[in-house]
Amino acid sequence: MAAKVSNLLAEHLNSLRYQPTAKRIRACMGGEPVADTCEAVLVWEPRRVLPTYAVPRTALTAGLVPAGAAGNDDEIPGFLDPSVPFTTHSCPGTTYDVIAGEETGAAAAYQPDDPDLDGYLILDFAAFEWREEDEPIVAHPRDPFHRIDVLRSSRHIRIELDGRLLAESDHPTLLFETLLPTRFYLPRQDVAVPLADSNTISFCAYKGRASYYSLPDGPADVAWSYHDPLQDAGPVRGLICFFDERVDVTLDDVPRERPVTPWSTR
Repeated sequence: MAAKVSNLLAEHLNSLRYQPTAKRIRACMGGEPVADTCEAVLVWEPRRVLPTYAVPRTALTAGLVPAGAAGNDDEIPGFLDPSVPFTTHSCPGTTYDVIAGEETGAAAAYQPDDPDLDGYLILDFAAFEWREEDEPIVAHPRDPFHRIDVLRSSRHIRIELDGRLLAESDHPTLLFETLLPTRFYLPRQDVAVPLADSNTISFCAYKGRASYYSLPDGPADVAWSYHDPLQDAGPVRGLICFFDERVDVTLDDVPRERPVTPWSTR
């Protein structure tokens, strides 16, 4: 019997998973080098959907101060989506503070109790500045099993909210991202309502820094745009994308169900 690939990936979500990388990985804190290695591994703790880096303890140039045991799997409900910080651990291990010059990263390193990761420290991504080779990375490491495809299309898309037309286009740009809903990026001239700039921003490891927009009479943060996207997302530069989770989308005259994702509610 054939197996759906996404189901195979989901079967191991409760496991501690790792994958070696051939990339040179560098981490700094407050301008101070903390690690520089070609032997890093990507680590997904149980129920975590995003990876972070673990580096050999021998590659760490910063000081370590034990901060105690952590990682009680029974106390962490559900899965660890992007809103859950990397300092939340779902496997047994020991937490360390990281000391680099005048800076201290509280609970920024974690030694899991697992023989396959013996000698490795998982680093809290948010506590450091990171480079893969010479390129800075944001939000989290790029997952080698996750990708985006950006394709121009002539499909007809209509976006409404409570019967009000928000946008309509015959030339959207479709962004396909592993295990996420298809996103429809539209030219600004195809948006039928005024959009107000929001103070909200977010970062994606594959697309870069997103700026958000609200409808002047609500709701807030209903759409976003990448003004200066990363290389793979270059074709969506300046285009507008609405949250399918919060609006009604009709594609080629067929209404689509609203997807359920961590972004379904604000």
